[in-house]
Amino acid sequence: MDVVVADVSPAIDNCDEKMLPKVDMLFDGENEAYEFYNVYAEMVGFFVRRSTLWTTSKNIITRRTFVCSREGFREKKRGTKEAKCPRPETRIGCPASMTIRLNANGKYRLTEFVPNHNHQLATASTMHMLKAKKIRLKARAVRENLVDDTVRTPEFESEDEAYEFYSMYAGKIGFNVRRASMTMNAENIITRRMFVCSKEGFREKKRGAKGVKKPRPETRTGCPACMVIRLASNGKYHVTEFVTFHNHPLGAAVPCDLVATSQSTETGQDDGMDVVDGSADANIHKQNLISDNTMAASLESRINKRFKCTKVPHNGDIGATLEYLQKMQHDKPSFFFAVKSDDDGNLTNFLWADSKSIMDFVHFGDVVCLDSAYALQGYGRPLALFTGLNHHKQTIIFAAALLYDESAEAFRWLFDAFKMAMNGTQPKTLLTDRSAAISEGAAASWPATAHRYCVWQIYQNALQQLSQAFHGSRTLEYSFKKCLFDCEDEPEFLTAWREMLEKYDLEDNKWLADLFSLKEKWALPYGRDAFCADMKSVQQKESLGIELKKHLSLEFGLLSFFQQFERVLCDRRSAELQADVEASQSTKKPPPMRVLRQACNVYTPSAFKMFEREFELYMDCMLYNCGEMGTVSEYKVTIEDNQMDHFVKFDSLNSRLSCSCKGFEFIGIPCRHMLKVLDTRNIKDLPPQYILRRWRKDAKSGSSNGSYSFPFDSDPQLAQTKRYNLLCRIFSIAAARAATSVDTSAYMENQSSILMDQVEQALETRPPDMAAIIGAHSNQTQNPIDNIITGLHNHTNFINGSADGSLTFPFTLGAGALDYH
Repeated sequence: MDVVVADVSPAIDNCDEKMLPKVDMLFDGENEAYEFYNVYAEMVGFFVRRSTLWTTSKNIITRRTFVCSREGFREKKRGTKEAKCPRPETRIGCPASMTIRLNANGKYRLTEFVPNHNHQLATASTMHMLKAKKIRLKARAVRENLVDDTVRTPEFESEDEAYEFYSMYAGKIGFNVRRASMTMNAENIITRRMFVCSKEGFREKKRGAKGVKKPRPETRTGCPACMVIRLASNGKYHVTEFVTFHNHPLGAAVPCDLVATSQSTETGQDDGMDVVDGSADANIHKQNLISDNTMAASLESRINKRFKCTKVPHNGDIGATLEYLQKMQHDKPSFFFAVKSDDDGNLTNFLWADSKSIMDFVHFGDVVCLDSAYALQGYGRPLALFTGLNHHKQTIIFAAALLYDESAEAFRWLFDAFKMAMNGTQPKTLLTDRSAAISEGAAASWPATAHRYCVWQIYQNALQQLSQAFHGSRTLEYSFKKCLFDCEDEPEFLTAWREMLEKYDLEDNKWLADLFSLKEKWALPYGRDAFCADMKSVQQKESLGIELKKHLSLEFGLLSFFQQFERVLCDRRSAELQADVEASQSTKKPPPMRVLRQACNVYTPSAFKMFEREFELYMDCMLYNCGEMGTVSEYKVTIEDNQMDHFVKFDSLNSRLSCSCKGFEFIGIPCRHMLKVLDTRNIKDLPPQYILRRWRKDAKSGSSNGSYSFPFDSDPQLAQTKRYNLLCRIFSIAAARAATSVDTSAYMENQSSILMDQVEQALETRPPDMAAIIGAHSNQTQNPIDNIITGLHNHTNFINGSADGSLTFPFTLGAGALDYH
């Protein structure tokens, strides 16, 4: 067919200059470009249709073409007979189009624009008629022009809560609600949902409908009233469109107390409410009641109460959780759990930890990561995990929690409960997701703990927030990861960040700007003094969330999740036990160099790999003497391929070193610069203070009673309870080690009887003041528990830890409930 070019110049001349498509125009999203082309098309005189697109494996649109509705030709289907009254041909191969492509900064650039049409364009009068016809077929096409921005709406934790809110509003105004279209992501999570008036749209005409003698009356009128919600980055649903206009008379208002049960919402059929006759102005006035004081009196009190607990437990979840926790404490008296309730007495949050997890915290609780991704992003049940790293660089779980309340007060309760479970101790460093509520709770409960935002969790959030930008450029992700993980000092970080923003045109990206404003909480150059045990590198390789994610879904019962959680604990503890065996029975040939032999003998294989890497890199270092002051010498250490200089101070009096890179303070392994200075000073053995116990093979051996410290309260009963818990924790460590073999178990039984005799003798000869007794015996050269553990250590060789992590120790970690308001 020959293309006849229509004259669009007069129409374009009448267009606003800002409404004309131009090559290199930028749009924030594909929908924004589509709406822009729609406005232009309406002024010119045609309709728009989405055409070809290109997407990535994650359904990110990288290229899209919008065309005139008369583009292409109608497809002729095979086997179709020639119709007696064929539909008129509407597609005639119109070439008009607009193409956009995804840029590196996450925006879409207009790359091609064809203004010419091969058909007559509509005039202002004919366009109005065509638009009215289109609106009748799909009334929602005009809802954006009717959005009421004055309506105040809350944010919702789930799609059901938004539906309940809109139903309450509909009952007050006088119409019924129906769930309409929705959008879901690859994980079957609703990201967009539309609620409409029951009279939205038009009844579909079915074949044979003309033969019905008594057809049902038409109830749908194409009403545009609706509420649209979208899932935001904080895991909550926000109202993006709220249309209050109805094109039909409204019904009588339903009392608020009956709203929840009076709506025939799912079927969309009328429920026989009395129709109020009145003018359109009267209807509009009635709808405006939602922004008046009437709404505040009738709805806000119920809504505020409804949304005070930020997540609504699924049916049966509270009962299943209590059943599990009570059963665990019955089976294992050392099991700890705590429960939080709100002002109305509803149970909202739960935390639990078994004895093996508590013992793990004694040895490896210097760094704790609170993984609250599921709690904050709203995926399934709101699980939060307190995790850490053992001496084999394996992820271990210290405690788990279900958080249906995510306020700052709730997180303060969470940290207080965790501290109680861990015998009053808290970590040196806390790594969490970026959250104001978490930050406030941590500052109130753990003021002495260094609180940092976990860079790995920030990277995971960036994959969502910057997904379009990452798919628009192959190198942006690399530059962003460099800013997160590879910068050592502040100038290097600031330069890398500025270059990233300029190169990829991200200066106006709000998420990155907010992230940068908090750089002191997450950027590595600002937190080198906070010990992290190389947590970020381990998180890059494994994720507990992947293993538990499926069973957190609401499709499964909560007891199924608890079973999977126990499996994960068991598997990880078995892996730790296997690593202990392999570390103690290694048959590898000893390294030839003395310092390497020492490191190989004391470090676990995983820790030795970190040390070995630093040792290999120290060989490339060059050292320059910068002067001496008394016993302290200062050196400058450089590497040929690295322009950054590092400075090391060495005190010959006590062999203490400090390096400007803060590598030892950050990870716990001597850095290459320190090793270079030691070698220059002819020190062939690592000083003991630079071999952290947490990385040693024997990290879990020996006495740990020095780790506990209780202030004895003036209340005698409370003080006795705390001393009892203290002694239970101490003896549980000895019991766990003794249970690994028959010989050590028998030895423990024998020594326990001797210890009991000593306790009884002390009680008979002294007043029953437990604090005085403990104080007196602590002054002895070696107390009985040290005798037991030392005796165990000398009695036989055994494997660290318990075999299955399920030993039951003869003590109870509390009453099982911690209620905090």
